[in-house]
Amino acid sequence: MKNTVKTQYIAAITIGMLAGVSALHAGNPERQGQAGAMQLTINGWARSSGWGWANGGGVSGVEAMYMNAAGLDRSASRTELAFHRTQWLVGSGIAINNFGFSQKMGEDGDKGTFGVSVMQFGIKPIEITTESNPYGGIGTYRVNMTNIGLAYSKSFSNNISAGLVVRAVNEGIPDARAMGMSLDAGVQYTTTLRPTANKIKQNDIKFGVSMKNIGPDMRHQGDGLSYKAIISNGDFSKTMQPKVDKIKLPSLLNISGSYDIRLDKDADAYNNKLTVGFGFTNHAFTTNQTTLGLEYSYKNFISVRTAFVYQEGAFDEENRTSAFTGLCGGLSYDIKSKSNVISLDYSYRATNPFDGTHSFGLRIGLGGGED
Repeated sequence: MKNTVKTQYIAAITIGMLAGVSALHAGNPERQGQAGAMQLTINGWARSSGWGWANGGGVSGVEAMYMNAAGLDRSASRTELAFHRTQWLVGSGIAINNFGFSQKMGEDGDKGTFGVSVMQFGIKPIEITTESNPYGGIGTYRVNMTNIGLAYSKSFSNNISAGLVVRAVNEGIPDARAMGMSLDAGVQYTTTLRPTANKIKQNDIKFGVSMKNIGPDMRHQGDGLSYKAIISNGDFSKTMQPKVDKIKLPSLLNISGSYDIRLDKDADAYNNKLTVGFGFTNHAFTTNQTTLGLEYSYKNFISVRTAFVYQEGAFDEENRTSAFTGLCGGLSYDIKSKSNVISLDYSYRATNPFDGTHSFGLRIGLGGGED
């Protein structure tokens, strides 16, 4: 009876998410620039960003809070800490710091996993300019952008998991700011194609669906939006506060899947694995993206990955709407000791202009053993 209820619950979530596609406009380049809080579409995590959008079905642990929250509970570690730093569009002076924490609940971790993530942008100071000082020289200001997420994920069986992230969004300058809330939801499903008798090959097919950045509109407010106006036929001025339009969140839907190919000839060995991943991302405020990725791993402690993220105009330098040219890649090294693991991650995303985007990460997993 319990299994039936769980199956119905997961089916309801999946149907609801797929029905939500109707609320998302198809990838539409004409709407580009009409959404706010675009930092919500930036992946600052080193391991998953090397895959582009192709690993939504296989991502696990802390990084899943960005890609697909359902994977948060699929971490092999009971407790995870992760610190990642991204040099965004090298030459632009933008750095992104990510911190994540997750903890399995229940004596056996069977009560699901709770997670917290923080994404903070470091942007170099910008010169203050006015009509009377167009070249600056009167000081600087900083742009502040911070996102804080609270997540919960639970595995309902060995095959199905689901998760939610509620995120507080904050962006602005010292005298003008916007705040909002967003919701992410995801489902993952894993299974085995033609399982072997010795169970050496398990969960080689992974599928994921996630919706991101669903929430109410935001609006900027503050003294920085006001101006002084001269009253007609008068000799005095008055401070005016214009009405500011609301901005929508950059909602998106990602559907992705992957398949693990065992490369070992020895029937009892599973040391060399090649994973093929595919992802389709429907953006409400820009063109859609299609991702094809590959990852090779040796004994689950060295992994090398690459992917290409295609969107309309990717090969047209003059009409391309993004600085990213599509190619990305990365590598990971997992140092395992008894029930703990330390992971070092790196990813690179090619851009034109700028000198690419580099991400570096450290993950510490405590308790639970190997992935």
